[in-house]
Amino acid sequence: MPDHGEVNPARLWIPVLVGTFTVALGISAVIGLEWLTADRRPTTVTASQADAIADVFAESRAFAADIRGARGRYVEAEAAWEADAAWIAQWLEQDAAPQPAAPNPGGQAFPGDDPQGRAFLDAIGAADVTVIFDAGPENCGYAGQEDGPGVLVVGGCYQTGYPDWLFVAWEPGVEHLAWPIFVHEAMHWYQYQNYFPYLLAAERAGITHDDYEWALETDASCRAVYEHGVDRSAFEGSSSPCDIDDWHDGWFVDQLVGLGVRTSAPTPEEFEVSAVVRP
Repeated sequence: MPDHGEVNPARLWIPVLVGTFTVALGISAVIGLEWLTADRRPTTVTASQADAIADVFAESRAFAADIRGARGRYVEAEAAWEADAAWIAQWLEQDAAPQPAAPNPGGQAFPGDDPQGRAFLDAIGAADVTVIFDAGPENCGYAGQEDGPGVLVVGGCYQTGYPDWLFVAWEPGVEHLAWPIFVHEAMHWYQYQNYFPYLLAAERAGITHDDYEWALETDASCRAVYEHGVDRSAFEGSSSPCDIDDWHDGWFVDQLVGLGVRTSAPTPEEFEVSAVVRP
């Protein structure tokens, strides 16, 4: 027979639960009665309170407008950057080749051990680039220079219309300058391989070639001097001297940044309207 003095836990729980539920109902009833008997007339808003509320809504609308504007600017900047990248990819695939227009007075080969510049070009990653020894009008560094008694002309050109070609020409007597000019033009090829997105960004910002041409030319000569061993004196008296003592890789980019040119893809953080709160 069971021991009637023993407490059954199941029986103990039921009255406690019912009691608690009854108390809850009692509290709910009191709260409900107060709500039913409360004064439900609308609260009067003072003029100053109405103005404060209107100010809050105005600030919210202005903030939302700022966010929409920033979002629009970011989307536009991102689309332009991506469009430039796509255009450059197509530009790199061009296979246009220039046609010789005037014989190079200096011949059809560089003096020295690398007559076509092939080893140098391969070493800098320009395996697809070819040198054309041409003194015609498309050689912008040679054509149009002063020519006359006692003047010997040497010049080269890199044109974006021919992404994989370098123009070089020189007159007999200045063969020692032919190689430095060639290296200078090869550095222009390097610039357009690496910095073309920035130059397109400059154009969109209203910054013209004239605004940065000096830096483009100086960078090409100094890169030839500091990275490829060309004597600085080779560019003295030229249209592109290397007269920067603190030149470094990235110097040209620094000059563009100083002009206000974008040199990196846009990020959402740049267009952030307010600081993001993070834990």
